[in-house]
Amino acid sequence: MTKSLIALALLGSLTLGLAEDTTATTSVSIDAQIEAIQTAPAEKRVALMNQFKEQLATMNAEDRQAAITQMQTKMHSQSGEQGQVAMQDGTQKREMVQTKAHENADEMQAQSAQNMQQMQNMNQQQAGGQFMQQNGGSPKPMSGGAAAGGGAGSSHNFMGH
Repeated sequence: MTKSLIALALLGSLTLGLAEDTTATTSVSIDAQIEAIQTAPAEKRVALMNQFKEQLATMNAEDRQAAITQMQTKMHSQSGEQGQVAMQDGTQKREMVQTKAHENADEMQAQSAQNMQQMQNMNQQQAGGQFMQQNGGSPKPMSGGAAAGGGAGSSHNFMGH
């Protein structure tokens, strides 16, 4: 009886050792399969996923749950990384658009200021031309009180006399 008990204990430990070895191999195999599924082109991804599902069907419930959790974790982390990359790309594009908009606004403001300066110069030239026409085509000298219209001998003063 002790011999059979020892034999059962030995057989149990061997089986447990093989089971742990199989679990480790299965884990590595699942990692490899998940990696292959993630990196495969879309056409091949479906076939690899179907193979993975077939393998899941042959596993015991505990191993199956562990494999599914592992797959979900890896897929979630990959999609999270892709989401972060997409958000960063979106942020960079938005910043580029804002920078371009500011540059355009600055350029338009500079152009507007230049246009206003040109208009002001044209108005001054036009006013000068009208003044010249009204005063006989030549400017009158401003020196000498009477010629300027405001000196001591002027008939016009600001008091209304």
